[in-house]
Amino acid sequence: MNKRLLAGFLWFLTGWYAGALLAEVSGLSTALAPVFGVAAAWLIVADPRRMIWTAPTPRPAPAPEALPDPA
Repeated sequence: MNKRLLAGFLWFLTGWYAGALLAEVSGLSTALAPVFGVAAAWLIVADPRRMIWTAPTPRPAPAPEALPDPA
C-alpha cells in the first residue's frame, strides 16, 4: 500500500475522532466529525505545500577518477 494513502487513511480516522470529540464537548452536531476527517486526510494526501512528501535529492555519481583501480 502506498505510504501516502495509508497515512491519509490514518489521518482520516484521527480527524474523525477529533471532530467527534470536539462536537461532543462543544455541543455541535456530530455530522462535523467526518468533515474533520476528510479535511485532515486531504491535507496529508494532497500535501499542497510539499512539506511532507518531498522527493529525495539524487546523490551525484562519483567521478571516474575517484574510483579505486581494480586489482
